[in-house]
Amino acid sequence: MLTANEKRKLLTDKQKEKLRLAAQMLKATAKLYDKNKPNLLPLWGGGIITHGQPQNKDFIIGISKRAAKADKKETTKDHLYRVTETAKVILTRLQKENLSVEEIENILLDRSMYMIVTRSENSVDLKNAKDPSNEDDWKALYKKAGIEYTLYK
Repeated sequence: MLTANEKRKLLTDKQKEKLRLAAQMLKATAKLYDKNKPNLLPLWGGGIITHGQPQNKDFIIGISKRAAKADKKETTKDHLYRVTETAKVILTRLQKENLSVEEIENILLDRSMYMIVTRSENSVDLKNAKDPSNEDDWKALYKKAGIEYTLYK
């Protein structure tokens, strides 16, 4: 698996710009995060994290067995580290530590991993297998969802 610095070298200028802006936005808004209001996490996750993390082919680490046999139009990329959980990790750390923008970028890059899955695996199987007590372990989630996969590297 690539390190954050190795991943950074794979980014286009536009991706670097988006990553920097996402890190700056997280840093600037961390004081607004209230762990007692988790329903607000999708604002950071679906907005800042989703659009700030690079999504090029170098970040795709594998493919599910069903997706490998499916038509391309029936597949999608699954964020292996849930975007709301990534937001929670960063915002919680920012409230306790004075992370630099580059450190936030590194967290975003380290958590930029995707799996090619079928649309039904993504919208049904993975969604139904969610375990609130362990939302940050993608391997456990895939196992619970019964999704078999092949890693590329």
